[in-house]
This record gives sequence, structure tokens and C-alpha cells, in this order.
Amino acid sequence: MENRKPFRMLNPRLDANFKAIFTQDSEDSRKALKSFLSAAIGRKVESVTVVKNDEPRHYELQRGVSYDINCTFDDGEKAQIEMQSRDEGYEYGKRAEYYAARLVSSVVDVGNDWGEVPQVYQISVLNFRFDRTNKNPVHHYIMCDKNDGAKLSERINVIFMELPKLPEINNSEEARNLPSVLKWCKFLKEADNPKKQDLISELVKEEDGLMAAEKTLNKINMDEWRWIIQGQIEGRKRDYTSGLLAAERRGIAEGAHQAAIANARNFLIKSSLTAEMIAECCSLSLEQVLALKKELQTKS
Repeated sequence: MENRKPFRMLNPRLDANFKAIFTQDSEDSRKALKSFLSAAIGRKVESVTVVKNDEPRHYELQRGVSYDINCTFDDGEKAQIEMQSRDEGYEYGKRAEYYAARLVSSVVDVGNDWGEVPQVYQISVLNFRFDRTNKNPVHHYIMCDKNDGAKLSERINVIFMELPKLPEINNSEEARNLPSVLKWCKFLKEADNPKKQDLISELVKEEDGLMAAEKTLNKINMDEWRWIIQGQIEGRKRDYTSGLLAAERRGIAEGAHQAAIANARNFLIKSSLTAEMIAECCSLSLEQVLALKKELQTKS
């Protein structure tokens, strides 16, 4: 395959591309993963091993396939990372709790002392607003008392990063002063935006892990099959959105038509207006009004 200088970047918010940034067999990819995890959980991750689950190389095989990144830290702690590119309409908070509970159950062996149970992290990057009542883009949930906030054991951690809530960055100083986790969020949100490349350059300067992620994204950007898959996914999403809009328009039109029929029926029953006048008032054809009139006469 011919190597070429790409005119744009792959979208890191698509599952396959997101996973590829962190799971390549390269030093840059491993450095990016450690940096991302360190930023997400709030402490330095020295070593991490990815638990492989092969990604499909053809679009048709992607349907129903999870692109979660499952990994184990050097101290036995585990994390599951996933990208959610759009709101699918289900209870995402409950879903995250379920996956976090399943993750902690996977590290508990029969006969283990409870003190040996490691922390687990379910980390979700969300390209939609999960909690519309709160403006903070990053939330770290643990089990605690709902009245006084007393913590339980902090074994189960659920972390959400809501990309649409990120603040606008107006200059280089603001970019440099962002917390690491927000720098990562900004990178994932804007890396493929041609208008935001100055911002990406500033972020990459400040974080070695982000620089490694950019290098990895540049590398996979040369894989033609990834562009084919991305194009098909984006096309399918446009078809889905167009279908929803068309259904909505049909619903609105049908609702308006039914309301006009109901109004015409009321005019025929309660007024002395002619069929022609009713047709004009209700934006119906004369034939429709006459059919309604005949229907009412038959029922009476």
C-alpha cells in the first residue's frame, strides 16, 4: 500500500480508532496508554498489560463487537476503557455499574483474603452529555454514604469523561494549565479537527503521553482499511440520523393531518359552514371534507 501524507486525521472517537491508539505493539502506544490511565485515575501507572481481544478488520464483522480495552496494572489492579461515540438511548450509568461489578468479580478468586481484592476502574469516554444537570466534564464515582459521603472500600471505580462539556481554550497558556485528564479529553475531541491543530500542538508539547498518542494516530492514519471502515461507519450514522429525521417529519405531517381531519369533523357537526369553507379553513381538499360529511351522515 502506498504511503501518503494524509490530508486529515482519523477520528479518535470511533471505537476502532480509539482502541488502536492504545493497543499497538509499539513503545508509543504503550506510553500513551500509561499516560491516559494515569490521568484518568489520578495516580501514576508504572506498568500496564493489555488483555488482547482481537479487533475485526472488516466492517461487517464490527457489528456487535465490543471495542473495550481491558488491561491489568503491575500491582494487579484492572481497568476497562471504552469509547462511546454517541448516546444510544439506554441507561448508561446502570450499564457502567454493571460492567464495573463484573470487572471486580473477575479478579476475586475463591479463597482469597478480602484485603487482596484490587481496585478496578471502568473508564468511559463519552462523546455525549451523560449528566445534563452538572457542567463538570469528568466524574469519578465510588461507593459512598449518600448522606455524609463516607467511603466504603473504593474497590469499584467508575470514571466518565464527557467530551461535549469541555471548556473552550482561547490561548496557549490556558492549554498548558489544563489538568492532564482534560488535556487528554481535548486531544480525543479535537485531534481530527483541522481548525484545532494549533491547540493540539500545544497539548502535545506539554505531555509526552499525548505526543506518543499523536505519533500512533499518525501511524494508523496510513492504514487505508481504517479509512474505509470509518467511511462506512460515518455513512451508516448519517443514514440512521436521516432515518430518524424523516420519521419525525412523517410523524409531524401525519399529526397535522389528523388534527385537520378532527377540526373538519367538528365543523361539520357543530357549524353551518359549507364544505368548501371547511376545506379552506382546515387545509383539506373538498373531496376529503365531503367524504367526512358522508361518513357522519351514515353514522347518524
